[in-house]
Amino acid sequence: MNVIPYGPHALLLRFAEQADAAAFDLSRSLIARLERDPPAGLREIVPAFTTVLLVFEPAAMSAATAQFRDSTWSFSSESGSPAASRLIEIPVHYRGPDLSRVAELAGLAVEDVVHLHATPEYRVHCLGFSPGFPYLGGLDSRLHTARLPSPRPRVPAGSVAIGGEHTGIYSIPSPGGWNLIGSTTESLFDAGAPDVDTMFRLRAGDRVRFTATSSESAASWSEAKAPGPLGLPSMPDPGGVLEIVATGLGLTLQDQGRPGFGRFGVPVGGAMDPVAAAWANRLLDNPLDAPVLELCLQGQRLGVRNDGWVAITGNEGALSATRPKWSAFRVRAGETLEFPPGAHGVWSYLAVPGGFAADRFLGSASSNPRAGIGTSLVTGSTLGVAIHAPFVPPTSTATRRVPWTEIPGFNRDTPLRVWPGPQWDTFTEATREQFFSATWTVSSQCDRVGYRILGPPLLAESAQIISEPVLPGTIQIPAGGQPIVTMPDGPTLGGYPKLGWVDPSDLPSLAQCRPGQTVRFSLVQ
Repeated sequence: MNVIPYGPHALLLRFAEQADAAAFDLSRSLIARLERDPPAGLREIVPAFTTVLLVFEPAAMSAATAQFRDSTWSFSSESGSPAASRLIEIPVHYRGPDLSRVAELAGLAVEDVVHLHATPEYRVHCLGFSPGFPYLGGLDSRLHTARLPSPRPRVPAGSVAIGGEHTGIYSIPSPGGWNLIGSTTESLFDAGAPDVDTMFRLRAGDRVRFTATSSESAASWSEAKAPGPLGLPSMPDPGGVLEIVATGLGLTLQDQGRPGFGRFGVPVGGAMDPVAAAWANRLLDNPLDAPVLELCLQGQRLGVRNDGWVAITGNEGALSATRPKWSAFRVRAGETLEFPPGAHGVWSYLAVPGGFAADRFLGSASSNPRAGIGTSLVTGSTLGVAIHAPFVPPTSTATRRVPWTEIPGFNRDTPLRVWPGPQWDTFTEATREQFFSATWTVSSQCDRVGYRILGPPLLAESAQIISEPVLPGTIQIPAGGQPIVTMPDGPTLGGYPKLGWVDPSDLPSLAQCRPGQTVRFSLVQ
């Protein structure tokens, strides 16, 4: 078993080289051993085909690394007790945009591709990438097809696809680099389900069989529609403190995220700039994980319904010149808070005393609109307070400000620190030097899922790998050579080589970079 560091607080255990039935059994055995006798400081286990990611408390990393590299630590394939196996049939309408290309690459007729894909009984090896996305083993070798050189920005939910030697189903609208061959109307993820057991249509160990159908009601290939509102019970409205007059370029509720659910494909989520979000809460003496509003760039307008206080941090364009930035200040009923364009930064944060009332999913109020997770905010929505905790500074206090020494410069030229990634050694020394010596430009394809950066194409020994766990901040290199940096709502598993991992202290600086802004990177020695 290979033990590979993944930044300063995680290990990737590689226990097999082939994603086959034997690897699935080994994975179950390894997880059973870890759950039965967890190492000190273990926070999360995320399984994949041939690897398992272990996330630790930072102080426990040294001892954990030594423990797993000790030749006396082992597990056997008999140690895991087999679970009941369900057979799930999924109807598929085979009409995907890549179906003809898959057939051409395989030297087969389209009808033969459909037959070969619908014939086997597949095994769900793991869930990952997005909530409930099943990675299926057992694809006929004649249908093995490399991932796209550059992922599509958006793939419809229900898309049935082939990626390398595996097949799977996109559970929500998301970016994706697999070959789309069909679609299904089956729902794989229900955020409104009462518990984790019923939230996901499939689970590891299930058997899946596809049945061809001529239904025309499957997902549209031309436009991936956003999921409907989350089916969670609404929080009671305690009167409301703000009303959304305009959502601008983006408006969601965020907190510190929901770590611990990567094995189900649920991303950590949380604020894009957790430092700025935490300061907004600190200014009002809120708990650091109190829900705040996250505003993207510009155009938001918020009506004040009651006298009180708000705190605003982040994007330098937050508010007008008449309002102090990175501060808490008084507001009066009837005012309108406007967020005009600014010169620097992307994400702003607005807090109120006690935090905002919000629906919670897996313990967090963080919204993920593309997955249908969290409170949906639209024009006319009223925002209430979660806890009535009056903020009462001295009567002479007009504002509270963040010390200027703590306010980041969003146009700084300081290189962002990068730790070696799990596939570091698959890149030549010349390619690694090229990455760190180049100046990279943030592309227009940047959001809460990932930031694409543009520069000299980078090449790895293998442009594709067996899908492995992915952490926020990971620098993935698709076959096209243009890096993608995973963000909080990004995939939990991925099949592109991982050159590095942006230090979590520096990831907010990248998140605050606008399209067209340049960034540089430096290696953590």
